[in-house]
Amino acid sequence: MRIGLVPAFAAALLVSACSSNVGSSSSGDTGSGGAAAPSFSQFTDIPVPDDAHMDVGQTLLLGQGDNWVGRLVFDLRFTKAPSVFDFYKAEMPNFKWQEISSVRAEISVMTYRRGDRIATVQIEEINLGVGTEVIITMGPANAANPAASGDQSQPSAAPSQPPTQPVQPAPPVTEQPLK
Repeated sequence: MRIGLVPAFAAALLVSACSSNVGSSSSGDTGSGGAAAPSFSQFTDIPVPDDAHMDVGQTLLLGQGDNWVGRLVFDLRFTKAPSVFDFYKAEMPNFKWQEISSVRAEISVMTYRRGDRIATVQIEEINLGVGTEVIITMGPANAANPAASGDQSQPSAAPSQPPTQPVQPAPPVTEQPLK
């Protein structure tokens, strides 16, 4: 009977030792060469709730610091979408973002501007309302058209001149039987 307990105890000890390393790294040091858990500390220009869990498979980021572009996807377990909407409504101005528009709905969408960047925050309840998915899309503002971006400091370009020759109409379409 004692001989059967030793292998069972050793197996239990091995399993508990392996599972204690999963997701326990907060400093980026993985110890045994495994992948570090995703960190939100690189996002200094947007608020991210403390209990967010990054969806690495759906996240696509280019750049770093305050100059990143792309899509950040994370979920908040046991958090309802209306409270996430309220969080971003309150916190984005603290990061110097100006609200352009917001729509609170089943899938809420909020759009913000800061300098020459645009952030879109999409919020949707998932898992039968037990959690919330947040998708933040970051990109440059439309710098090619100052009037569209709200920048009135640059004079607008002169309107394009009409063509010197009139545009010829297209030839009429004729019906032909299929062969």
